[in-house]
Amino acid sequence: MKKFLYIPLIFILAAFLYLIEEDNTITSQKFSSEKFYENGLLIKEKNNYLQIANYDFEVDFIESERKIFVKEKLLWNNLTSHKTNELHFHLYANAYKSNNTLFAKVYYLKPENKTEVEIKKILVDGKEKNLIYFQPDIYNPNDSTVAKIILDRNVNPNESIEIYFEYELKIPISVKRFGAARGRNFFFISQWFPKIGVFENGKWICSQYHPYLNFYSDFGNYSAKIKVPKNFVVASTGVTKEEKTEGNSKHYFITQNGVHDFAWLTTDEIIKREETYSRKDGSQIQILAYLQPERERYFERYFNAVKNSLTFFEENIGEYPYQTVSLIDVPRTSASGGMEYPTLFTVSAELFARKNTGQPEYLTVHEFSHQYFYGLLANNEVYEAWLDEGFTSYIATKIMFEYYQPILENFKVAQFVPIFGINFLSYRDIPIIYTLTDAVIPEGARAITNYYKNINLGTIADTSYKSPTRLSYVVNSYNKPELVLLTLERYLGKEKMFMILKKYFEDYKFKHPKADDFFNVVQQYSREDMNWFFDEFIKSSKTFDYRVTHLKKISNTEYEVLVERLGDGIFKTDVSLITDKNVLTKKWDGKEKWKIFTFNTLNNVLSAEVDLHRKNLLDINVANNSYTVEEKYVASLSLAARWFFWIQNALMILGSIG
Repeated sequence: MKKFLYIPLIFILAAFLYLIEEDNTITSQKFSSEKFYENGLLIKEKNNYLQIANYDFEVDFIESERKIFVKEKLLWNNLTSHKTNELHFHLYANAYKSNNTLFAKVYYLKPENKTEVEIKKILVDGKEKNLIYFQPDIYNPNDSTVAKIILDRNVNPNESIEIYFEYELKIPISVKRFGAARGRNFFFISQWFPKIGVFENGKWICSQYHPYLNFYSDFGNYSAKIKVPKNFVVASTGVTKEEKTEGNSKHYFITQNGVHDFAWLTTDEIIKREETYSRKDGSQIQILAYLQPERERYFERYFNAVKNSLTFFEENIGEYPYQTVSLIDVPRTSASGGMEYPTLFTVSAELFARKNTGQPEYLTVHEFSHQYFYGLLANNEVYEAWLDEGFTSYIATKIMFEYYQPILENFKVAQFVPIFGINFLSYRDIPIIYTLTDAVIPEGARAITNYYKNINLGTIADTSYKSPTRLSYVVNSYNKPELVLLTLERYLGKEKMFMILKKYFEDYKFKHPKADDFFNVVQQYSREDMNWFFDEFIKSSKTFDYRVTHLKKISNTEYEVLVERLGDGIFKTDVSLITDKNVLTKKWDGKEKWKIFTFNTLNNVLSAEVDLHRKNLLDINVANNSYTVEEKYVASLSLAARWFFWIQNALMILGSIG
């Protein structure tokens, strides 16, 4: 009898020891994770960035006035070899001052959308100073998004200067990025403070707030004390060190080292959840997600998208160096969705978002990817936007095809309900000619669709803010660079491509890389001179189109393949003869306007193909890349019959509408 009593006691003791061990493990994980970071940054990265622009904010948010009152201290360190007797500043919020600003020429402002930075005091080294507004890029006397201060002394190399601002800023209803959501107590505060420009090679780079474009600024350390009503929460760049309530107010104490911007949100209606991403060394990343109550069901999908992104980057490119990453789901009435800031990004989701549509996962993956391309590789986006947007689009596509296959083509009914299939014609959001099918979207397909809308206007290498149209900016900053990077990957091989990306990241994180820096890294990993690739794909607007014109049998064993270069773009490619037993391939530098290739084989020849493996994603007509021995009349007739049916159907419906 006694020995039967020992059994449950043993199990109870074992369970108790297990729980203690589990509890100790959790405590150990939290402790060990903390020891890896200092003010939100991995300690091992503390000497890998220049502390040029260091900010300290005291912010008081008054809900009844919809205003913030700010005291800002800036310590600027001149870590260049040049002296300066002036300081240049961005005042991005002044873009919302009137409909005559550079920004508002595109985004029309209603009275509720307007605001400006109301400066109350400026001190430089303790002495009062004034701002002098000017326009460094495009002259517009009504644009006050850039200003300078003339100093009483030079700031010499390795010297510092302290600037103090006091100002207030009304939060407008958002038009883009910054502002309040209509009908909600949701205030997203970005590009809100006087931010010093970049002093580079003896001159200031401090661009106006251009429509469509992002920003350029130096790294440093940030701290903020933010006061809000006690029923509000704050989400922000960085780590919240302390949160306390005093009377009717709540105070947040936030810090973050090694970033070049600071954005924050305050609201009284949002759901917050937290998960962790753990590394093998014991360090952890806090993933903070803030969702609108109506989108609570998306928590798991958002978290998975962030974790998949972290895994992909850390395995293929480099380590995420910050302690936190915050995802902000914005209301439908906010224009702040789909934006990126250090350690924080904004997203949104449709009312209906079926799996396999790729949303909201793609948006989440894309905005997270900006933590690397923009956040850590902090290029000048006003001049070379593609180094951020293009790389981000490329990597986001790679992540989607790594974790979310298949992604199916779909269209929307009544703007909200996604249907899997291909829509050819709609009338007032009513699909008219369509097919219901599970059509898998190939890699790069959506970028190709946009590229076709703007094939020749502008180049990737053009100065971004000088793009002649918004479409040319979007295509040459997002879509075409994505296709070019996919083409480069297919030309060099995936393994080599990711070796290049890893090297590029390690060499230029916490710096300001330029296009030539990336080109140089590519050259390091290539056995051939790759300048031809950069010239053809990035520095020009050439059109690529190769065609197999004919396939002719000239003897029992000999076949002749005529290929043509119809476009002005040149791509080093392959010409292949496909038989019933194998594929014969010959290399072609792609330079001649036409060339005849001769193949010998005893096998039954089926077809000839140029660029068989579809390496050049900028080829505008892949339908002419192949030539078959036997023409497929049946397939042609079938397709023609379908088109006849769709067109007939459309004409009948449209005729009845009138």
